[in-house]
Amino acid sequence: MEYFWFVAVGVSVGLVAGHFLQGNNFGILGDVVFALGGALTFGIALGLSGASPEAGLIGKSVVAAIGAMFALFLRRVLKVA
Repeated sequence: MEYFWFVAVGVSVGLVAGHFLQGNNFGILGDVVFALGGALTFGIALGLSGASPEAGLIGKSVVAAIGAMFALFLRRVLKVA
């Protein structure tokens, strides 16, 4: 159940980014996939390192949003595929 919030926030950030940031070759589905991957990766990495926030749902949501936005940012900067 813990990772449900990472998935939910990752999908939400991907949908918002795909809707507002036009001009990429992946479209909304690609943005959702990258944001979901970023949210899960960042959340799992912080959990394994012991640096996971103890703020409950809000903390998990913030971590997921940061991971999702970072993944989308890197994809746009590095122009992946």
